[in-house]
Amino acid sequence: QQQQQQQQQQQQVETNLPRKTSSSSRGAATTTPSILQGSGHITTSGAVVTGHSTQFKDEIRAGDAIIITLAGGKQEMRVVKMILSQTSCGISTPFSHNLSTPTKYQYIAKPRDLKKEASQNAQRDIESKKEDEKHSFGTYQSKDSFVYREKTVNGSYRIKHEKVNGSVSREELLRMRAKKTSDKYC
Repeated sequence: QQQQQQQQQQQQVETNLPRKTSSSSRGAATTTPSILQGSGHITTSGAVVTGHSTQFKDEIRAGDAIIITLAGGKQEMRVVKMILSQTSCGISTPFSHNLSTPTKYQYIAKPRDLKKEASQNAQRDIESKKEDEKHSFGTYQSKDSFVYREKTVNGSYRIKHEKVNGSVSREELLRMRAKKTSDKYC
C-alpha cells in the first residue's frame, strides 16, 4: 500500500509538470522535462533554500522546480524564484516542513525558449545603455550641449547647461568640465 501511495505521488508530480515535446516553427528550443539529481544536499527555512556542496548557479535557474522527499516518502515540488549563489536560492512557497537536516534533492529544468531569452537580454542591454547615457551628466548628452555642476551659495550643486559650437568629442567635454573648478567630479 505504501508503494502504491509513492507511485501515485510520483504520478501526481509528473502530471503537474509543464511538457513540450517538439520544436515550434518560431524557433523555440523545447524539450521534455526530466527529473535530475541535484548535487549536494539542502536545508530550508521558509522559502529560503540553503545548499551544502551544491552548485545552484550551474545546475538550476529561476523557473525550474526542486523536488524533495520527506521522511514518510511524500514528495513535494516547489518552483525556484531566484538563485542567489551556489549555495542559496529562493522558492515560491515553503515546503510543508522545514528541512533541518541536509536532504538530497532533485530538480526539473524548465523548458527554455532560447530565442526569446536572447531577445530579452538584448533589450535589457539596450535599456541599461540608455539609462547610463541618461545619468552621465554631459558625457553622452547631445553634441550641442555641455553639462556641468556648479556650486551654489548654500554649498549644494546645481546642473548647468551651456551651448557649444559644432560637434564636441568626449575628451573635449571632459576638458571643458575640468576647467570648471566648481565641478566636484573633475
